[in-house]
Amino acid sequence: MPRKINIPRILAIANLALSVAVVAQAQIEAPRPYHLAHVRGVFVDAKGNPIQGAAVTLDKDDKVMYSTRTDRAGRFEIKHVSGRYRLHVDMKGYSTVDRQVIVGLEAETYLHGSTLYMIAGPGACTDDCSKVFTSRGKFDEAIRENTRRNE
Repeated sequence: MPRKINIPRILAIANLALSVAVVAQAQIEAPRPYHLAHVRGVFVDAKGNPIQGAAVTLDKDDKVMYSTRTDRAGRFEIKHVSGRYRLHVDMKGYSTVDRQVIVGLEAETYLHGSTLYMIAGPGACTDDCSKVFTSRGKFDEAIRENTRRNE
């Protein structure tokens, strides 16, 4: 007598295997570095309110090479920089932003936005809660979505 095929069980197992593969792929892929012509940006909370006084550093080989703080509008800029760095933006009470950046006058830097728009997550989160955009439009859209969610 032939065995009865349990289609729902086969589909559930296939779905589980696919989910594991997707999670493994996501864990293996590191975010690509941001290519920037200049190091400048804005750091805000989830509602778009500027975060003043956040520490902004560019690190190379675990050593701070350049540093500044965000102004009253949450903006920062580090001038006359080129090379590959880790950008850290940190303020007590918010999640830290930690991204790799390549700064310089490479052709690729002109294909991407030159300003980083960063939305800090709550302090209990890690960097995964923060969002970084090079597009002002996508940044504004994320702020609108956050505001709608919290109404």
